[in-house]
Amino acid sequence: MKNKVLYLLVAMTAAFSPSFTQGQAISAKAFFNTDTISAVYLGIDFTLAKLINDPESNPTVIQSQQFNGINYLIITENKKYDIQKAYHRINWIVDTKEVEARNNKANPDQLKSTDDGDLTRLSTTDIDKLVSNFNYGTHKGYGVLLIVEGLDKTKKLATIWFTLINMDAKKVLTTERVDGKLGSGFGFRNYWASAIKKAINEVEDKKYKQWKAAN
Repeated sequence: MKNKVLYLLVAMTAAFSPSFTQGQAISAKAFFNTDTISAVYLGIDFTLAKLINDPESNPTVIQSQQFNGINYLIITENKKYDIQKAYHRINWIVDTKEVEARNNKANPDQLKSTDDGDLTRLSTTDIDKLVSNFNYGTHKGYGVLLIVEGLDKTKKLATIWFTLINMDAKKVLTTERVDGKLGSGFGFRNYWASAIKKAINEVEDKKYKQWKAAN
């Protein structure tokens, strides 16, 4: 039922959102200078995530249920977790099918960690590799993908790479690690969604302006 609702939402959004203009040069500068350019929101990828200092958690349950549960929450409560607003997009298409498939194939045995360094272990090279191997289907133009790096229960912090993509070339246009401090929430999904919300707010309040100025 969740998937049916989600895909209906995708279809409705796509129907009322103009696609990327064919022949228009794809660049970070064009994206940040024109908020009417549409973007495809691809979801939250957890395939590189590390759950740090949470010995009581069940990695199999988290991988099989919670990763895409968080994705579903972000989309269905999009006014609360407003990534579209954070990226200043008027036209916004949602399609998380590929990220859901990727999360379903993630290895739960590689999820848990006791190393605080795993919170910031990734580099832009790691993000480039993930983006180049991502399946964008028939989508063209700009994509927005959130890539979770670390979820540290002791530090009460999540690290997430907010990534703008040229889907035609499977190349990163901009990416940056953004911290999200834990808020409140009952259960694993809501608990870590509160940190993602803080990171989204950071993009809206501060990071987007910096990215626009840099491009």
